[in-house]
Amino acid sequence: MQGNPVVLVVDDDSYTRQAVVQALAEEGITGIEAASGQEALRILGRDRSIGLLLTDIMMPGIAGTTLADRASEVRPDVKIMFMTAYAAAAGSGRPLIEKPFGTEALCATIRAMCTPS
Repeated sequence: MQGNPVVLVVDDDSYTRQAVVQALAEEGITGIEAASGQEALRILGRDRSIGLLLTDIMMPGIAGTTLADRASEVRPDVKIMFMTAYAAAAGSGRPLIEKPFGTEALCATIRAMCTPS
């Protein structure tokens, strides 16, 4: 992924989604919002510019861990990171940032994940 990554931000809480997308924008990272796992899968299927899926774990409908598995099938090239207030619920082995998190920590983690080796 060259330049700044495009991040798909998935959270059922609209305030969280908007705050994360705004924080990313302030750091020069493009964020796209999805309110559910179903919406995220539709967006991933049509938008090839997305390089990172940033998803909450605990969501109604498709949980973040299930979304991550399905996203990997649809777009194996997309990197995946979880955000959650319940870190003990994670355990998937994927990168995780615990809520509440600072913009600097989030953006540094995203850039590190999306920088080619």
